[in-house]
Amino acid sequence: MKTQFILIAFVLLSCFSSCTREFDCDDPQLVPTFIGFTPSEIDTLIVRKYRANDNFQTLVDSFRVVFGYNGLYQSSSDTTSVYVNDGKNGIKTGFDWILFIPAKNRIVTITDIVSEKTTGSCGSGIFSMDKFGCTCMNDVFSANRDNLPIQFSNTDRFGTSVFIRN
Repeated sequence: MKTQFILIAFVLLSCFSSCTREFDCDDPQLVPTFIGFTPSEIDTLIVRKYRANDNFQTLVDSFRVVFGYNGLYQSSSDTTSVYVNDGKNGIKTGFDWILFIPAKNRIVTITDIVSEKTTGSCGSGIFSMDKFGCTCMNDVFSANRDNLPIQFSNTDRFGTSVFIRN
């Protein structure tokens, strides 16, 4: 009986100290990056999310991106990248997208997003150093912007830029 208790305690302690779990890596945002737009032209954007490969027939969700509210705008020279920072929304893989720029009455479509789907592993035991920050990011390889193919060279933790010229 004592031997069984010690064996069970050893197995449990081993698991608590060194167990790992697998998880799906996050999909990065595709970041609209505007070239040659004035700040007032892009201070509000409407993003519509559609079921993929459905010719924009089935609307799944829509949201508004507003400078200073849920949009983080980062500018350099004549280029402004718009990050959606509300934690829920953002242009990601698995859907087709329409980006409406009200000040310009312009629509930009983003479709056929191709990315990898990877998993990561993370220690989850009591003594694991990973339990406070297990993350990994999928890479995005390509997409179509306004029915023209675009290739992406790298993905960072903030996203991948989709360039839109005025």
